[in-house]
Amino acid sequence: MNKKNLRVVFARSPPDVYDNCPRFPTMEPTFQCPRPGYSLEILKMLTDALNWNLIPIFDNSPVGKADWGTKINGKWTGMLGYLMNGTADTVCMTYQWTNTKSEEFDFSYPITNVQPIFVARTKNETINSVLWNAFRPFSWPVWGTLFASLIFNIFVIIFISKIEFMIALRQNLRSLLMAWDLVQLQLDKKSEDLIFYTISGNIILFTFAVLQSGLMNSLYKGLLLASLVTSSGENPFQNADEMIKLIADKKYHLTTDYFDWYFDDLEHSNASHFVKLRAAVKNNPAVNAGSVEKALDLIDTGKYVYPMQQDSLALRMSKERCDYFYISQGMPQVSSYFIFPKNSSMTSELNQQIVMSYDFIQRTFDKYFNNDYKLSKLVPKCRSSNGDSSGSNLEDSDETTHTETTETQKSSDIDSVIGVFIIAAMGIGVSMIAFIFELGYYWYSKFSEKQCGLNVRHLVKLARSHFTTEDNQKIINVMKLVNVLPSRQPISFHSLL
Repeated sequence: MNKKNLRVVFARSPPDVYDNCPRFPTMEPTFQCPRPGYSLEILKMLTDALNWNLIPIFDNSPVGKADWGTKINGKWTGMLGYLMNGTADTVCMTYQWTNTKSEEFDFSYPITNVQPIFVARTKNETINSVLWNAFRPFSWPVWGTLFASLIFNIFVIIFISKIEFMIALRQNLRSLLMAWDLVQLQLDKKSEDLIFYTISGNIILFTFAVLQSGLMNSLYKGLLLASLVTSSGENPFQNADEMIKLIADKKYHLTTDYFDWYFDDLEHSNASHFVKLRAAVKNNPAVNAGSVEKALDLIDTGKYVYPMQQDSLALRMSKERCDYFYISQGMPQVSSYFIFPKNSSMTSELNQQIVMSYDFIQRTFDKYFNNDYKLSKLVPKCRSSNGDSSGSNLEDSDETTHTETTETQKSSDIDSVIGVFIIAAMGIGVSMIAFIFELGYYWYSKFSEKQCGLNVRHLVKLARSHFTTEDNQKIINVMKLVNVLPSRQPISFHSLL
């Protein structure tokens, strides 16, 4: 019985096919080459079980620059081009299902599921970022609303106090002092002088004290404490929704080396994630870097997000760089398939063998993606969170497959709380400036009094002593005193007689 021949395209694209073995491709694991390739091991096992001849067809693209297959002017290029022109039967790598590919290709039974992952660069702490640590618990719109509400309540209490004064419920009107008393109440320091004599005034005071002063202050204290004792790794976003918002605001941009299934779903899918992201990239389109290295170089600028998947070469290469973080929270898993030309006679038998070989396939998946295998020996030393030099984030991390950020409790270091002390120092500085102005005004007033030739306080005492009898009141001409004081001319007592 003649064996079937399966013509397979092999490209240098770790982890599907590694090119660091003694020969390319190495079809089976050896002591010299324990990991010849994820897709290669699975495909070789399937063809051996089916008793098929595996005939290699080589693509000579360098690592990271292989064309997985792009449709241009109605024709497929790269790996899928080999299938369309009849040169090969399949490719030694797995694809994700898309509408475009399904029109002209057949997919095998799913090999496994993989997790989409977003990769971005962590933020570096700067004086501007630590300065505002004290304001992190609330967003700027919340702070703005809080301030506007305080101003509004100040005007309301002043208005009510004026009404109380007009109807003789209040003996004196202290508008500025009442405004300051309300500010103190906002800061959780109630003043005993903040009293109302009407029901409406007490209602507004009660509402302000319970909600804006009590509730918001307690919420702020709790959130501030949580933000100071927990760390999110200085990541610019914690989940996909936060990433989408940053892209919509043009603070971040999407980049890729290949417009794969993710971008096909981005264009056509009605899933909530893709609908939101589609709106975000409408005025901020994704950038095709052309290769994995160039896409990672864009990530290094700190303004790009790179969507990749768990079994991709891009993820392996990103693990060789420092200061990256990985987000997969909220993203669904997607299936991976071997791909064949339309109506291929190979798929039926291969699908049956895939179902029968799931244990081997899962073992192979764990071997390549759950054991933290590094791509090369040249791994840079990265700086750990405590400032020590350590191995790369690939060697030291156990999150190669489930790389998603979580908040962890930590001891508060100076970077976490320095913003609080800086804000306090700014408050002290403003207080000192105000003190200098007040002191200057005081000395200016003293100097003006001396220019008048007679101390005003002594003059008042003198006037009070002469106003005790009607005879003395007639001696002093008070109108002359009124006329002379604003002119700041020298005053003699005899000029007032």
